[in-house]
Amino acid sequence: MTTCAKCGQDSKKTYNCEHTEEAEFCVECYTELHYYMTEQKHGKD
Repeated sequence: MTTCAKCGQDSKKTYNCEHTEEAEFCVECYTELHYYMTEQKHGKD
């Protein structure tokens, strides 16, 4: 298991990319990060 760099929970599956600065994020934190990036990019109504 890998520990999420954001929330600190152990996760069987983690993701990383340039937006996480190559740190391992659990599925929930990774999805949340990209959701907010998408919302900021398109603007909120």
